Amino acid sequence: MRNLFKTTFLVFAVMICVVAFLGCEGEEGPAGPAGADGNATCGSCHNVTTSVLAKQMQYATSQHATGTTAVYAGGRGGDDDCTKCHSNEGFKENQAGMTLTAKSDVTPVNCRTCHNIHKNYDETDYDLSTMEPVALMGGVYDGTTIDIGKGNVCANCHQSRPREGLEVGGDNVYLSSKYWGPHHGTQSNYLTGNGGYETAGSMSYSNSRHATLDDGCVTCHMHESNHSFVPDEDACMKCHADIDGIDEYRGVQDDIADLMMELETLLLADSLVYGDHGDLHAVSGQTVSADKAGAVFNFLGLVDDGSLGIHNTKYAKAILTNSIEVFK
Repeated sequence: MRNLFKTTFLVFAVMICVVAFLGCEGEEGPAGPAGADGNATCGSCHNVTTSVLAKQMQYATSQHATGTTAVYAGGRGGDDDCTKCHSNEGFKENQAGMTLTAKSDVTPVNCRTCHNIHKNYDETDYDLSTMEPVALMGGVYDGTTIDIGKGNVCANCHQSRPREGLEVGGDNVYLSSKYWGPHHGTQSNYLTGNGGYETAGSMSYSNSRHATLDDGCVTCHMHESNHSFVPDEDACMKCHADIDGIDEYRGVQDDIADLMMELETLLLADSLVYGDHGDLHAVSGQTVSADKAGAVFNFLGLVDDGSLGIHNTKYAKAILTNSIEVFK
């Protein structure tokens, strides 16, 4: 971690030096973009060096900087559909309705993925690259489009992939591979109460208050523009004055963890999933009822959601309870 901070600081220092020696010669400085004064354009962002550096250092600790987007872009290149979320170039071209053309030298998700960096050369470059409502993938959610404001930029990628042939009360489903299921990054589905397999059961499906937050993900994960994306208690206390520790709040996560463990045990006993706890996959090559396939889909989706019910407590509890009842 120490080396990561050193590297980030050195890169930023080099960038500042380059601008200082090559971009700001003389009292007036060189002409900026489209003949504008460089001091009046570049300076609107680059003179706020403490703010920019702070955000870069925060981002360097985030999963976006250290997780699968970095591994994918560096190790696999832009060779398939994954690129639209696992690389900067793929994301930008997908937003523009284009097929990825940069098949090599793709870069990980970075500042330019979510912001308009070097587009207008003024403070609007800090604006988000998209805030358009997001149509959930594959047309299997009745054409559902979600709109969570600034969180829309997140929802483009943090959503489930289509449920292959899985419809409530529908035909049996073939589990085609061990990767059958929602894939990673299901947060926007469960936050907004869209995308779980809503089988009939003792609990009705409803949403918690988080589902109606104006800016969705950003409200809690970017409190005071925190670019590590780790929610803190100050963000929660805006609405939850009685909070005393995020993980322990009202026992929500303990309750959901217990339900997930119960469902996991049932899925393992029925040979529907296999693997180690926390890293389970569908047992492929079998055809099962829609309700049992739905239970697999729901379990894997909530594992990938990662919030243990914090994103949408009511919806998560109903999804798990009714899935458990399928086996009873």
